[in-house]
Amino acid sequence: MIQAFIRQLFLLLLLMAMQVMVFNHMHICGYATPLICVYFILTLPLATARWAKLLWGFATGVVFDMFANTPGMMAATLTLVAMVQPHMLTLIAGVDKDDSDDENTAPTIARLGTLPFMRYITVGVLLQCIVFYLLETFSFFSITDTLINIVGSTVLSTLIIWAIESIREKL
Repeated sequence: MIQAFIRQLFLLLLLMAMQVMVFNHMHICGYATPLICVYFILTLPLATARWAKLLWGFATGVVFDMFANTPGMMAATLTLVAMVQPHMLTLIAGVDKDDSDDENTAPTIARLGTLPFMRYITVGVLLQCIVFYLLETFSFFSITDTLINIVGSTVLSTLIIWAIESIREKL
């Protein structure tokens, strides 16, 4: 149990460092910016209590907000993703909390399979990007730019998360 917690904490610190030092400065064609912090929330173990998921989502979002100068946007976004994460697993990947044989079972490519995992990650990242960019623009006047930001960031973030998960599974 403590080993799984330390592993998750190390993943969070690694994602924070990558997001702050590298990905916050990437803007592909001025639109697509990878937002990989949602990966931590989406891969929390299935048996994690709902209040703990919400707390992790909010705390992770606040830390990212401090470094990215986005007051409250990432905290709101990650809290929402943490709230719907169990439902997304059930609807998209067909995994239920009661199906897990171990309390440290986390949704990974190895456990879900490549296609269900990619659908789950894509929907989670899409939800995060939609909420984040709608909060960022807070208007519908530049809807085309907002949609390009959402689609570009979703595709880029999903590809990076898939690469990270592939490397993580080999370790």
